Amino acid sequence: MESKVKNLVFDFGRVLVDYSFEDFLEPLLGSREKASWFMKHVYTDEVDRRYAKELRPTRHYTNELKREWPEFEHTLEALETSYPEIVTGEVPGMRELLKSLKDKGYRLYGLSNWSSQVYDTLEHYKIFDLLDDRMISCEVHQVKPDVEIYHTFLKKFDLNPEECVFTDDKLENVEGAKAAGMHAIQFKNAKQYQQELERLVG
Repeated sequence: MESKVKNLVFDFGRVLVDYSFEDFLEPLLGSREKASWFMKHVYTDEVDRRYAKELRPTRHYTNELKREWPEFEHTLEALETSYPEIVTGEVPGMRELLKSLKDKGYRLYGLSNWSSQVYDTLEHYKIFDLLDDRMISCEVHQVKPDVEIYHTFLKKFDLNPEECVFTDDKLENVEGAKAAGMHAIQFKNAKQYQQELERLVG
């Protein structure tokens, strides 16, 4: 039976481009251990979600954190002004794979949790030019894995969830896509994604 899958939907971070807060923070804080502590206690997952949802400008959240953690004012300011530097490069093999999938007739989309600080990154890496369209959390003030963002995405591009395969490195975001009726793959690397996609579409 012919596969119904027509649309492939990609997260950005650790799927299309790699990033490392720790690499960025280590020279600022003096050690890897301090960088890890900062991510666990100061720039937490919940803080990151707040930035990605962007109900207010990123500067607002940075100023809030500065008031809460005045000893990290310099580090927080660096994150605000040099945020694109956390991206370290394209994920190996993914640009070539996206070209191949495009040649096979799939439409390629992006769906990512990211603040408006991502736009400089989008211009810097050519892999993003291969996407037919994209939606970023800051634009709709919703975040993965909340099921609402997947519904918003599907409605925005008039897509049938059964014709979409979503991929993300985080399991909770994969489960969110499945809850919205999409096929989904947890991403590990380009080869693993390609193999799982081939099994899925037959």
